[in-house]
Amino acid sequence: MAVKTTPTKTNLLKLRRDLGFAREGYELLEQKRQILVVELMGIMDKTAEAQKKTESALAEAYEALRECLLVMGHTAVSRTADAVRLDTDIQIHMRRVMGVNLPQVQLTVHDRSPYYSIIDTSFWVDESIRRFKNLLEDLASWAEYKVSLMRLAEEVRKTMRRVNALEKIAMPDYRTAIRSIEASLEENEREMFATLKLIKERLQKKKG
Repeated sequence: MAVKTTPTKTNLLKLRRDLGFAREGYELLEQKRQILVVELMGIMDKTAEAQKKTESALAEAYEALRECLLVMGHTAVSRTADAVRLDTDIQIHMRRVMGVNLPQVQLTVHDRSPYYSIIDTSFWVDESIRRFKNLLEDLASWAEYKVSLMRLAEEVRKTMRRVNALEKIAMPDYRTAIRSIEASLEENEREMFATLKLIKERLQKKKG
């Protein structure tokens, strides 16, 4: 944005004040950007770790289910699954980092066992249930970190755009406008001084 204004002392003072505000805003946004980047880097590591853990838990859970199907058959497994009583309670709280809401997911699994006869089932039934319960907890953690990562990344991008706009556009335009007005006022002062000097010389000649 090119700042265009009448070259007056009032406008010069206003532009200097606006430049000061822009500089303060730039410094605050730069601090915010640095804090967000530090938080983002930490979340990136946690997200990658949670994803790896979730993928591993998913593979283990389905491995146990396949073993269960091989041992008991699809019909028996389906009948046993209908008897399983698992309830999940999910609570989502928010924490704020530089104005960004980051979720904190708390998952609780309520297991009302026993719900089938141990004699009629395989060890793999219990193992499948255990592994899928662990998978749910891992998924909750992964979701928490993934959403946090996306929100932080978006806020970093927005903050960077504002920082760049102030640093590369707004503040340089203010400085250019200030220099232009200062040069114009200095030129006016020189012209005024020359005019006054000329008037003084003419008055002195008349007196002489």
